[in-house]
Amino acid sequence: MDNKTQEVGGVHFPFPFTPYSIQKDFMAELYKVLEAGKIGIFESPTGTGKSLSLICGALSWLRDFEEKKRQEEARLLEPGTDPLPGTGSSSSLPGSPRPAGEPDWVTQFVQKKEERDLVDRLKEEQAKRRKQEERLQQIRRNAQLRAAAQRRRQEEEETESLLRLSREMLAAAGAEPPEQLESGEEELVLAEYESDEEKRAVRGVDEDEEEALEEEHRTKIYYCSRTHSQLAQFVREVQKSPFGKETRLVALGSRQSLCVNEDVKSLGSVQLINDRCMEIQRSKHAGGAALPDAAARSHPAGCGHPPAGPGGDHRRGAQPDRHHHEHVQH
Repeated sequence: MDNKTQEVGGVHFPFPFTPYSIQKDFMAELYKVLEAGKIGIFESPTGTGKSLSLICGALSWLRDFEEKKRQEEARLLEPGTDPLPGTGSSSSLPGSPRPAGEPDWVTQFVQKKEERDLVDRLKEEQAKRRKQEERLQQIRRNAQLRAAAQRRRQEEEETESLLRLSREMLAAAGAEPPEQLESGEEELVLAEYESDEEKRAVRGVDEDEEEALEEEHRTKIYYCSRTHSQLAQFVREVQKSPFGKETRLVALGSRQSLCVNEDVKSLGSVQLINDRCMEIQRSKHAGGAALPDAAARSHPAGCGHPPAGPGGDHRRGAQPDRHHHEHVQH
């Protein structure tokens, strides 16, 4: 990574520039909370780069966590390695504690079975991971082939258009048209070779993509926000961060799925839904005095869930506008 790496408390945090001390403290404390599996509540003054500190701190922990996991798997799958080190006593086994009077041969049998099950499970996970990586590489390759085929089609169309324009200009000038190509030769000039893989990529047919693979368990980080704009800003921050090229992320927010206004949802098109939602929000913010609940519910430009006015009683059933709320579930 072409970025500055800061070491705080023995942990290396990649950062796009030299962080302030408050950002270092934020990342270090966040790392400790994640490592301990606890819940943390953090606050930082406006303008101190909370999003970037959160991104670099959390993704540094995820990087180290995955690396430890890979090292442990490699150690366990090494021939002749004891999968459960220090299993001389039954108390260290992953299963339930053994009864005090249990014979030694029973304890050893259970230990060996748990060791075999653990190794078999790791081997299955490795095979799934390899298969998924191969599938991802094929998907990326097909995407490149589709892009190349599209560019080729555009070039062919431009060439054909230039040939047609040239013939028309010569005909308009009264000049003798160029020697006509025999039937099929012009197509040979325009058409370029396409391999079977390119043709299949253009059609979008990919048997590997259609095959349903069981998703391997991956440690995920969920970032929840109240508005679409905040999510979009966070995505841009991740892309600009030192982890931007190696991190996969997807936005789980959609007005098409989460909007509670039936009139807006009935528009169908995502673009129409977004435009109508923004229009409703602008009209509500531009309005003057708050309308009574009954009038607000019947107003054609209002959302189906009017907000309570200043000092209003939330127990009366008024609900906040939820067009731009994000609900992310694991």
